Amino acid sequence: MKRFFTSLALPFLVLAGTSAVDMQAHLGTKEAQEAYTAYIAKQKKYYRGDNAPDKLRAMSGNELFGALNTLMGNTTLIGNSSFTYNSLRTQYVNVDKDLNVPGNIIGYYDGSSMNGTWDSGKTYNREHTWPQSKGANSGTPMGHDMQSVRPANTAINGDRGNTPYGEHGAYYDPDEVAINNSWYVPSNLGSYRGDCARVILYDYVVYGEAGGYKNELYLGNAQLLSKLGTNGVFESIPVLLKWHMNDPVSLTEMVRNDGAHTYQGNRNPFIDYPELAILMLKAANGVTTYSVTTTGVTIWPAYSLTTKDGFIAYLGDKENRPESVTVSGATSSYDKETGRLTIRNVSQNISITAPVPSALEDIKEDKKALKTMYHGQLIIIKNGKAYNALGMPVSIFD
Repeated sequence: MKRFFTSLALPFLVLAGTSAVDMQAHLGTKEAQEAYTAYIAKQKKYYRGDNAPDKLRAMSGNELFGALNTLMGNTTLIGNSSFTYNSLRTQYVNVDKDLNVPGNIIGYYDGSSMNGTWDSGKTYNREHTWPQSKGANSGTPMGHDMQSVRPANTAINGDRGNTPYGEHGAYYDPDEVAINNSWYVPSNLGSYRGDCARVILYDYVVYGEAGGYKNELYLGNAQLLSKLGTNGVFESIPVLLKWHMNDPVSLTEMVRNDGAHTYQGNRNPFIDYPELAILMLKAANGVTTYSVTTTGVTIWPAYSLTTKDGFIAYLGDKENRPESVTVSGATSSYDKETGRLTIRNVSQNISITAPVPSALEDIKEDKKALKTMYHGQLIIIKNGKAYNALGMPVSIFD
């Protein structure tokens, strides 16, 4: 089985043996959950005190914008003169690294594996997710922010130009770019739609202004609501949130977020806590939200809120995924092999329920079943086998 290890110098994930990382792997896999442990450790050190996750989730709208704007602005080093547009090209090998091929980097939009050595732009160049011509000039902090300016195959980058993102003819849709990476597993159905949405959200919250909140990096260039449509950076707020939720954060993004944090001091909060995007923008025109509740199952991302376009989430690790899931309030599909739950066409508040395993019913009726605590978890022993509180089989090691 594949195992991940963490480097103490710069958090990144490597594999023992000949196994390989799916560059779009999600937390529905056992391997990704192991990798996620290293990611969480760095994440927890960043969001503390007044910026603890629970405190951020208790906010919404301009108040949440202000909290994130202050946190990102206070922790970034990007205003320092040593951080420049040119310095990005030698740092991508540490931030966008291909976990399968040492020295290679992963290209934006197509997932291609490229030699990370800078060759004057012949192989890859620097893609401004928020275009230079629309505010992210390379001479400004916004224009050389590692969280926003990504390495891309030179030809692919040229195809995009400064066209705003969206789903219709006047827009650029990265879903139309084929993933070009041998480690990409099509069953995960990952894309770069969500990546693009989260970078736009990041730029807005770091370099924008809302409700009187702004930091010292503000230049008036990242006003999201004024940069929508065919002359802006994104088609609309509903499409932005749709992409964000229908293409959940991948292992590639997590590793990149850690690398960018090490490079310049701040993180992309919408990679770390995806639901913050909905809380921040739910009051915008055209955004209808519904609550999400779960029973007997844990989903990741842990959405308690969704838009009418729904979301994609992953259920448990591959040893403990439910056989089936019942969803009310929307249409849905569930792939047990990947743990992928797809929610579409939301019409009312969402309820997600996993059937109670029959083993639990047997345990409840068996008064001789031994109930004990093991490492803080309730364990039930019946007929020589161990089950957790939901009746799911578990392994116990001394």
